[in-house]
Amino acid sequence: MKKIGIIGAMEVEIEDILNELDSYYIRKHAGLNYYVGNINGIEVIVLSCGIGKVNAAIYTQILIDQYSIDLIINTGIAGALTEEVNHLSLVISKQLTYYDVKKLQMINCFPNQEFFKADKNLIDLATRVSRDNKLEYHVGTIVTGESFISDTKTKKELNQKFNALCVEMEGAAIAHVAFVNNIPFVVIRCISDLANEATNDDYKKFEKSAASKAANLVRDLIYQL
Repeated sequence: MKKIGIIGAMEVEIEDILNELDSYYIRKHAGLNYYVGNINGIEVIVLSCGIGKVNAAIYTQILIDQYSIDLIINTGIAGALTEEVNHLSLVISKQLTYYDVKKLQMINCFPNQEFFKADKNLIDLATRVSRDNKLEYHVGTIVTGESFISDTKTKKELNQKFNALCVEMEGAAIAHVAFVNNIPFVVIRCISDLANEATNDDYKKFEKSAASKAANLVRDLIYQL
């Protein structure tokens, strides 16, 4: 039986998934709760890792070491980097990278990857579930960094440099750890804002609904595994 790790950065990004657990118990590692339960007979370990790349990397490695998971799904919200991606659009990762680490460093230093590619089977399943549920979705590159992007100039620069659909603060770190541990992964994000000057207001307006929409896709994906 598969064992699935589900990671959000914030509690709002995992609370709908916790509500889906048939039953669960809590274990604490390095100060954070890991919720161990099941959905549709599949064992899942759910956690909120905290914001940023370091938190994401720490708690993803603990997840792998402590629970011998078979795959990882990162769920949450993100800022749009292209006009085709709108508020509450879903983005399914094809690949991820850091926008605040130099390309040469990514390529020349271990693990010698500019991009971390999501698992094709998980991408295909997520797209099929989205299509069956008549959801607006996009598949492409997601970029990760330590800044909350809220200006049009930076947004355009990131899109031009990486041809990325959205930006967030944890996905590439989770993908990085999954890659070096040979664990299949996919990142599913829903757009809370457009990474422009209206971001702060948009974020407040769409945070909960975007987090729920991403979590619901993750739930439906698990039912198809």
